[in-house]
Amino acid sequence: MGTMDPLPTPDPARDYLAHASDLLTQTVFAVALGGSAFLAFCLLRFRWPTVYAPRMRLLFAAPALVGKTLLGWITMTLRAKDYDLLYSVGLDALLVLRLFRMLCALSVCLSVWGVVVAILKVVLAGDAPAWEKLPRAMLGWEKPLIVHFASAYVFTVLVYIYFARFAFEAVSLRWHYLLRVRNTRPARSVMVTGCPAELATEHRLKEHFEATVGRVTRVEVVPQLARLGSVVRRREHLLREIEQLIAAILGNPCDAPGYDRDQLLELLTAGGPDHEARQLLRAWSLPRFKTQRGARRLDGMLDALGDLLAKFNHADAVVDQVRQEWLASSGRRDRTPVAFVTFEDAASAHFAAQSFTCSQPFQLRTDLAPEPRDVFWDNIALPFPARLLRGTLSLLVYVLMLVYWLTISLLLSMLVSPETLESIIPKLPELVEKNKWLRGLFQYTTPTFMLSLMNSLVPYILNWLARVSGIQSRSRIQKSVLQRYFFFLIANVLLIFTVSRTILTDYRKWLENPAQIPRLFATNLPGAAPFFINYIILYGIGYYPIQLLQLGSISLAVLRRMVCRTPREFAQALRPNYIDWSFILPQPMLVFVIMATYSSLAPIVCVFAAVYFGIAFVVTKYLVYYVYAREFETAGEFIVPVLKMLAGSLWHYYCLIIGLCALNGAFGYVILLFPLLWANGYLLSSVSAQFYENAKFLPLDLWHRYQPGTAGNTSANDSHVSMLDRLQPPQLGDPLGSDEGPQWIRKQAHRLWSWVFSRIYINPEQTPAIIAHLDRSYSLSGPDIEHGLLLPQESLGHLSLDSAAPEESTPRFSTTFGGAEMRAELMLGRDQREGRIQADEFTDFAQSPVSLLQGVLDQGLCVYEHPYLVGNLPTLWLPMKR
Repeated sequence: MGTMDPLPTPDPARDYLAHASDLLTQTVFAVALGGSAFLAFCLLRFRWPTVYAPRMRLLFAAPALVGKTLLGWITMTLRAKDYDLLYSVGLDALLVLRLFRMLCALSVCLSVWGVVVAILKVVLAGDAPAWEKLPRAMLGWEKPLIVHFASAYVFTVLVYIYFARFAFEAVSLRWHYLLRVRNTRPARSVMVTGCPAELATEHRLKEHFEATVGRVTRVEVVPQLARLGSVVRRREHLLREIEQLIAAILGNPCDAPGYDRDQLLELLTAGGPDHEARQLLRAWSLPRFKTQRGARRLDGMLDALGDLLAKFNHADAVVDQVRQEWLASSGRRDRTPVAFVTFEDAASAHFAAQSFTCSQPFQLRTDLAPEPRDVFWDNIALPFPARLLRGTLSLLVYVLMLVYWLTISLLLSMLVSPETLESIIPKLPELVEKNKWLRGLFQYTTPTFMLSLMNSLVPYILNWLARVSGIQSRSRIQKSVLQRYFFFLIANVLLIFTVSRTILTDYRKWLENPAQIPRLFATNLPGAAPFFINYIILYGIGYYPIQLLQLGSISLAVLRRMVCRTPREFAQALRPNYIDWSFILPQPMLVFVIMATYSSLAPIVCVFAAVYFGIAFVVTKYLVYYVYAREFETAGEFIVPVLKMLAGSLWHYYCLIIGLCALNGAFGYVILLFPLLWANGYLLSSVSAQFYENAKFLPLDLWHRYQPGTAGNTSANDSHVSMLDRLQPPQLGDPLGSDEGPQWIRKQAHRLWSWVFSRIYINPEQTPAIIAHLDRSYSLSGPDIEHGLLLPQESLGHLSLDSAAPEESTPRFSTTFGGAEMRAELMLGRDQREGRIQADEFTDFAQSPVSLLQGVLDQGLCVYEHPYLVGNLPTLWLPMKR
């Protein structure tokens, strides 16, 4: 190997972040913090079961009953079958849980290798006693370099094997999921943007796509409805004021004997509070209105109610009139360049989404349509130039926010540094040196806690930026926030708190000689490993159990409930929160990056990463199964980009190891590590692109094989040869010459490669076990459904989804119907009753929330017509009867 003046060997065992006792201190602190939260949750869930398991109140697709013992919730969470999770919470949640499980298994495997690395460091690290070398080997020592060189290849192979296996599994599950919902409308639809004026009509778009792609059953061109939208929003505002006024008069629930909600509703909707309605409101009013002063106040409230009802009825009439005129007009005006085209079969939609349907640039761009509730209607009508300008401004604001936040983090790191604290409290160093608990508090807990508080605000800002940037679907908003938040965490946590320590410690040296900056980084970076180990400990053992308490959402719900008056307000406060993966995934992804970066420098990081992902799996599984409700379903489309981001984060690890080798003069190792850079670049470019395209669309052979009436697996068609038999791993070449030695080596290498490939590859032609279990457990029996596949629309027309229909009559692979028109959603086990919740004394959950589009019930967002035209509008929701 090449030689040059080696860097001085850092001694993490005696530096500012590497005392083994500090690691024990922080572990005890994290266990105390997380254990307290865990015990509090186990006790509080008995006191408020519907608060800590709100999905238990769902009337359809509710999870299994949680255990009644202290730790019974853990047992029920771990026992929940994957196919029950798929039916209840969807494929997105299932794949996230499997991602956590895969990362946990990878961390355990790397922990075993970490033991080998630590032993090699101790054996090859000179003549010092083993008890002195072991803490340095586990907590950030870069000697000897050959160990890190070997670890780079072992780590890369293990990561690629686990990632490839998970990618094949995720793609196979997505394909079979899409096959089973391919007759639903979202699966057969594409979203078209950039429609030219001459084609922006239903008839012409239908002609165009039927001439180029296939038969079209429905076309909806998104209209400009700014004026109607303002009226719908005003209607909702008036409705809420009316409900609050009535609740103030009657109370909620109403204690008056003889209170009849239906009778009062009929009188109020007939034209306002006439004489009879006023008499009933007087008779049923709260006791405080029975006095003379209260009666005068009641008269004023009834007069105000009459005015509000008149305004509401006017707004309601305007909305109804505009809707009728618009839907009855043969030539609609004020159209946008966006349309949704529904084909007769899903194969045509996939073909159109992968094709250039127009030779003109930026015109008739097609993509698979998001689920109707995934459409972000506020941005759907924005033209391309406006979205481009908004996106550019959003990116600029993000960059400025990143610079600002990094500056704040740098100042924060300076503020909590021992030097700064010593200048503020002169006696602090003496106290810290005497008390290891104080030392751990100031060196680990305080920076991590302050950093966490700052970072917790970031996703809310990024979510707002994504919404105003013009993105047209909620899933893409979440994807944008996830990517930017992940990059932000890497820059703010992984880099700044390492770089700042180097800058603040040796700023005089790098100011006098900037050429020493790389050497200073190589000297100080390994010493930062214990800080990140403690970061993982605090987040995994300490902060993750706090998520079970749901302090933020429950505190907000309690505050909202204190001011709630109407059944609608109580329903909004008591409903389950929606899942937002952009808030959940970035922190675990950062933990993987930290583990990858310091896996050989500080092998113990893999152990704590395994603990972190194990706890994350259990907590997240409980939350998605018993707490969170899904807002929409993407069928796992975002999971491959997440894998790509994780694979791309390996660059940090490679750059660190190559930098250490180069700055220590080991240029031979540097040259031998460059193939890893090429392999990672190739995977991120070619292989990941293939996985992304394969995951997004269904292959043609599966379209042909999985037809209604076929079993959907290789055993059903003997004429087809198994894909695993046809697809062989890449050949290593035939033996050359007659030399038995090279021939035997090549033969054994080929066997080894075939064995590894067989462990990675998953045959997509085989129905996954989870899908087979789902077919047996939730599919309809009878002629309408065969092998879990929905049959064409006409064979399902007789099915009814009336609220009184028995559960056995509900199609398990979600379809919803309105009149003769089939309305379907890309969500297993979902129909118009999916949000129904058991009633309580304050609300009966009779209406869905108004959260996806202001003024329109979420329940009405099930087709691609604009919700302002066809969506279900909220109606008067009167107080409950006690």
